[in-house]
Amino acid sequence: MENKKRQCLPVYILFCYLLSFYTGFNMSGTQFVLLDMKTEFGLSSTLMAVISSAQLISSLAMSLLFSKLLDHMDNKKVLLAGSFCSIAGALFAGFSGGPMITLVSYIISGVGSNMLLSAPFPGMAKLDPEHITLHLNRQQGALSCGAFISPLIMALLFNDIGLSWRWAYYISAIMLCIITICFLFVPSPGKPGEISEYPEETVEEKKIRKRIILTPAFLCMGICLGLYMVMEIGLLGYAKDYFMIGMNDILGASLCISIVRGGMTISRLFGERVIKNRVWMSILTMGLSGVSLLLMAIFRIPVVSLIWCGLFGLFAGPCWPTILSMGLSLDTRSSGKLSSILMIFNNIGNNLGNLLIGACVDTLGIRRAYYVAASIAILGILLLIIGVRSFRKLKKIPEGPEWLWTQQQKLERIPRLHQT
Repeated sequence: MENKKRQCLPVYILFCYLLSFYTGFNMSGTQFVLLDMKTEFGLSSTLMAVISSAQLISSLAMSLLFSKLLDHMDNKKVLLAGSFCSIAGALFAGFSGGPMITLVSYIISGVGSNMLLSAPFPGMAKLDPEHITLHLNRQQGALSCGAFISPLIMALLFNDIGLSWRWAYYISAIMLCIITICFLFVPSPGKPGEISEYPEETVEEKKIRKRIILTPAFLCMGICLGLYMVMEIGLLGYAKDYFMIGMNDILGASLCISIVRGGMTISRLFGERVIKNRVWMSILTMGLSGVSLLLMAIFRIPVVSLIWCGLFGLFAGPCWPTILSMGLSLDTRSSGKLSSILMIFNNIGNNLGNLLIGACVDTLGIRRAYYVAASIAILGILLLIIGVRSFRKLKKIPEGPEWLWTQQQKLERIPRLHQT
């Protein structure tokens, strides 16, 4: 079992990264063509919002379903099912002739995207629990990279070459078909809940594990994920409004999201090498993300504001995966259940962020709305501190295994230095 696990570790995790790259590519691509789709079908903004929300609602429903099932299902089969649903959803959208088929396609895509986003976490946690923070950062870095590249390719294909918006869905379907065919030949890690290296549990230990989702440590991590999403939506969801309303900065409006995604890609791929302590990483990135939003609110200047966007991307990049890895580390045997529940917090934060920041933009104006988004960071830091204290009461190590290994290495060096 251990040999099989080691053999499939690099290849399986690589495909988790590739599927995340596709997810980011697909998300940005579909956002890029929404206006063209709306124009062709003659949809109102309200109806287009309903269609877009269908994907989030179906994704949230799958998170509720998977919260009890994901640990008892073969991880590879879940990812394959998610791939097939996403391919079907993309093809339905590409060949759609009206809003009803588009609505169905978004529901199917929501089911598929939830599987592709949720299933890699427990799979990676089972295969390599000691480096879960590293893998989550790389996985989210791949997602950000896909989201960064997609608008650039779509702009080239649609604006310069003149292809139809439907090609955004055809390209996504073709890309995922190629990844899925290759993924069929990769060994499966099995079910996340079946980890033979762990000793048999007592009845009392099982009861404690079942109650882990009700502990302040887990709840704080979940709420912090939601709060982070409110901040991210505060920037990404209203970035074009920020640059256009009052400033009329066309360059900033066209570049802001790509700059944020580019910064996130860099920091997610390399940030974990700089700070291995998950506690400091989560608190610093949450706080500095808030500072970046505050700078955007105070110094709203063309071109200069793009610097604040870049800083937000660099600081915010590792925040989400670090908090997620802390939540998953509370119980690696039930990582599927924990990741599904954490995704519920994430989706709620995503939806509430749209509503909250949107309402603030309408009532307070775009600049004051960014003050509200920045203030979220203070609440996030307080909850992280409370969560860390709860970790210690549960005799868990919130700093993470990578940090612990580094500390042990330092302690081993001290006797050697005395000997020399």
